Amino acid sequence: MATSSTTNDTAQPDWTGDKLLSRAVNWMIASKPIFGVMKAAAKAVMKRASRRAGMDWDAHAQQMQQTAELQLQQLCQEFSQQPHPGLQYPSYYTVPFHAYDEGNLCWQAAHEVEPATCAVALRAFKAEGLTAQQAMQKQRGAINSHIQAYHARHGLRAPSSILDIGCSTGISSRWYQAAWPDADITGLDLSPYFLAVAELEERRRVAADPSSKRIKFVRGLAEATGYDDASWDMVVFSFIAHECPQAALAAFVREARRIVKRGGVVCFVDMDPRSEALQSLPPVLFTLAKSTEPWSDEYYSFDLEEALRQAGFQCVESIQPDRRNRTVFGIAA
Repeated sequence: MATSSTTNDTAQPDWTGDKLLSRAVNWMIASKPIFGVMKAAAKAVMKRASRRAGMDWDAHAQQMQQTAELQLQQLCQEFSQQPHPGLQYPSYYTVPFHAYDEGNLCWQAAHEVEPATCAVALRAFKAEGLTAQQAMQKQRGAINSHIQAYHARHGLRAPSSILDIGCSTGISSRWYQAAWPDADITGLDLSPYFLAVAELEERRRVAADPSSKRIKFVRGLAEATGYDDASWDMVVFSFIAHECPQAALAAFVREARRIVKRGGVVCFVDMDPRSEALQSLPPVLFTLAKSTEPWSDEYYSFDLEEALRQAGFQCVESIQPDRRNRTVFGIAA
């Protein structure tokens, strides 16, 4: 497994799992009055980080709501009927997380994805004094470069079809489109609110550059995509694994193995449990982080690399694009 100097031998942070410190934090989160304070404080920390880097979180969300409210509502209704009416939300998806009582199933969450994503990128390069745009460019550029290098290292051709699972509002999909402009790219997500924003942004992007290839957005389940066996060159899960319990993670791996072509690649981009930056978080920050991520204990104790091997993926590697995150790769045998 390829690693960098910012990883530790410890498999996961002390503030996760069944450790005493973790149980104490979880007790506070389970207390509704304390949880309410923690939830508000966690978002405030994210907002301050984005504001210092030149992005006004609240102004961005308000602009999204005011400039395209009717169009977004219509798109949301259309996505609610994809791929079929009555699609059931898994129980893990309907609990409060990311400081939203409705999780991803609300407009506020959809409007705030972009500044929140920028704040996450800024955390990865905290000491470098980057703007939000610079941090995003550095983080996403590194992710794409590592994916390209993995393909080259194993003698694989560039993917001509990419499924971005858990695409949210399409930020990751657009970065993959920039790296592989000739590929057919589909972003799949469960939230019709997120997909409405993704589709609106895609229409604006294509209008500004009519020669670019269009990204398709589809509503569906990560663990049951509905696609044919061996139908994708590359399947990517971008920053969604830490939001899910282990049963869902295992199902994601199985579904990826089913739909990736032989010789195709799966990539999980997410937080690195061995990251020195995460393991050394001060108590205030890791307590706030856990308050917005109800499944973080299960994520940090899940052996993703071994799950990929057990599912039949070969050449499993884990690379750090930055000091907090990792990209875990595998090739379908």
